Amino acid sequence: MTDSKPQLYEQASQYQHWRFTRASLENLRAANNKRGIDRVLCGVREEARVDDDQSTLETRIAEATNNLLTPNEELQLVDYYLQMIKVYAQIYRKNGLLKAEALDAVKATAINFMKRFYLHNVVFDYPPKSIMLTCFYLATKVENAFMKIDDFVRPLQAAETKRSSKVQTKGEDILGLEFVVIQSLQFELAAHHPYRASYGLYLDMQSYISDPVLLKEAFDRTHHYIDLSLFTDLVFLFQPSQIAMGAFKLAAREKDLDIDPYLTQRFEARSLELLYTVLDDIQDTIGAFKNTSQKEAQVIDRKLILCRNPEKNPNSKLFKKKVADQGDVPYVSDSDSD
Repeated sequence: MTDSKPQLYEQASQYQHWRFTRASLENLRAANNKRGIDRVLCGVREEARVDDDQSTLETRIAEATNNLLTPNEELQLVDYYLQMIKVYAQIYRKNGLLKAEALDAVKATAINFMKRFYLHNVVFDYPPKSIMLTCFYLATKVENAFMKIDDFVRPLQAAETKRSSKVQTKGEDILGLEFVVIQSLQFELAAHHPYRASYGLYLDMQSYISDPVLLKEAFDRTHHYIDLSLFTDLVFLFQPSQIAMGAFKLAAREKDLDIDPYLTQRFEARSLELLYTVLDDIQDTIGAFKNTSQKEAQVIDRKLILCRNPEKNPNSKLFKKKVADQGDVPYVSDSDSD
């Protein structure tokens, strides 16, 4: 008797090392948040010793404590910047820096990287704007859509100048965080997305669905639901092919196309029963997704400014002292959600 060979995706690092349950994700984020808060309070105390001012210590501890972010607020702030990846992808596309055929892959990989990063890090240490840009730039390399760092930051700087931002993005801000991000990704840079799987489903359904025009409309609409799925935790819970099927069912329902006959012909009854449970979960998750507004992000970001970990904040006296004492520490850009 020989063991059956695992499916190709089951051999991928994404399947082997980046799969969780909803409960384990919640526990992981809560634990990270608690450790992050401990580091913030420890850093505030250490910074007060630099000033040798007890009154400053009490004020800063009260200020930080009153503004500490919950795990959900961290998620909301990260979600806002995940949405910005989609915006920036279109900017680079319009500027001719990102080809149309690479758009989905770069966008989805950047989102994947950022979501993975914040499974092992917190916004107290690494505010999400700079991490978002670093994940985006890294994704252009991974997905063979590389651009020079000067070309990458030029549209960002133009937008910042246009809105009179006090913060100007520099290439070294992004490059300085690359190793931090890659290390947090456990040096696993392969990312798998539902787009290709949805196209495979579309091709397969052509032999079972009698209305090719309606099928094509449903397939085109599936892209929208896959885009939404990227911002949820589905990537940590299900396989890309399952997410693609869930998105296809949402699109088919919207277009009044019944694809259940296709499923009943392609899967045996027991497998189909299990599949429907998975697909229902995927559809419910996509349907329930609500993005963080800019106003909500700004409120959270203002709190973050007051509870940053001083040890990781380049503007803090503690950070500057450690730079002077040690000569070099990893650079972390300022928080900015304007």
